[in-house]
Amino acid sequence: MTNTSVLQGLANNCRLQYVNEPEPAAFGVFDNFGIVVKYLASERQYIILVSAAATSDEAVNGMISSLSQFAGERKKTINYTSYLDKVVTISVRDVGKNTISALQEAVGAATYFCNQFGFVPVCKYCGNQMDLGFFAIGGTVDTMCTQCFNKKQAETSNMAMTEANKQFNLPMGILGAVLGALIGGVVWIITYQLGFLLFITGAIIVFCSCMLLKKMGGKLTIGGLITSLVISLVMVFVAEYLAVGISLFTQGGSELMLSFVDSFKLLNMLLFDNSLNDVGYGMSSAIKELKSGMAEDMIYGLISYVVAAVLFIVDYAKEKKVKYQAIRLG
Repeated sequence: MTNTSVLQGLANNCRLQYVNEPEPAAFGVFDNFGIVVKYLASERQYIILVSAAATSDEAVNGMISSLSQFAGERKKTINYTSYLDKVVTISVRDVGKNTISALQEAVGAATYFCNQFGFVPVCKYCGNQMDLGFFAIGGTVDTMCTQCFNKKQAETSNMAMTEANKQFNLPMGILGAVLGALIGGVVWIITYQLGFLLFITGAIIVFCSCMLLKKMGGKLTIGGLITSLVISLVMVFVAEYLAVGISLFTQGGSELMLSFVDSFKLLNMLLFDNSLNDVGYGMSSAIKELKSGMAEDMIYGLISYVVAAVLFIVDYAKEKKVKYQAIRLG
C-alpha cells in the first residue's frame, strides 16, 4: 500500500481527517486528544504525534515506562517511543498490508496512556488547554491553539515580505552557479579517472550549481534556477570531454609522446574527423568504441541530470506555494 492510502485508511477507521497537501497527513481528535500522523519517506516510518501535558512527575514517569514497554513488546512494528516537550511520539514501521492496523493500535495506545496517567490536551507551544485546532504552517501539519497560530501566521507573513524584498545578486548568483557546476564537474572527472563513472554525477552537478547559486545570489529565483540548470547541462558535456581527454593523456600520453594539449587535439580528431574512420579496421573499431563509451556516459549523466533538474523545479514550485503558508485545517 502507498503511504497516502495507509493514512487515508487510518483516517477512515479512526474518524480522522486526511489531507494530501501541503503534506500527506491524518489528523483530528481521538479519545479526547488531538493527534497528527505523518509518513517520513526517507526513513520508511509513520510518526504519531499527540500533544498532551502531564499533571505530575509521576505521570511523566508512568507515560515513559508504558511507552517503552509498549515498544518493547512490538519490536517488529515500533521503532521508538518518547514523551518530550508536551508531545507523545510513536514511530511505526512501514510493514506493508499490516501498517494500518499497527498505526491504529499505536494511536489507541498513545491516547489510552494519556488518559490513564491524567494527561490533558494542550498546545505544545504555550501550554494552553483551550481553543485547540489543526493548522498547516510552512507546509507542515501541526496542532496548536489559535493564539499561537496567529503568532506564527504573522511570523510567516513577515518572512514572506522579507523574502520578496530581498534582492537577487545576479553576478554573484551566476558565479555561484558556475563554481557549483565546476565542483560537480571535478567529481565527474575524478571518478572517471578512477575507472568508473557514478550514475549520479549529473545530479551532483545540478545540486552543487543550484545550491551555490542560492547561497551566493541570496535567494533562488525562477530565472536563477533556469540559469543554473543551463550551466549544469553545459557542464555535463564539458566534464565528459575533459575526463576523456585527461584519460588519454594519463594512459597513453607517455607511450604516444603526447603533451596535455596534444591529447585534446587527438581527442578532437577522433571525435570530429570522419576521415579517420577509413584508415583501417582496428583504428575504426577503436574510434567507434571511444564514441560509444562517451555516448553511454552521457546518457547516464543526462538521466541523472534530468531527474535532479525535475526535483529542483518541483521543490521550488512547492516551496513557493507552501513555505510561507499558514492556514487552518480544522
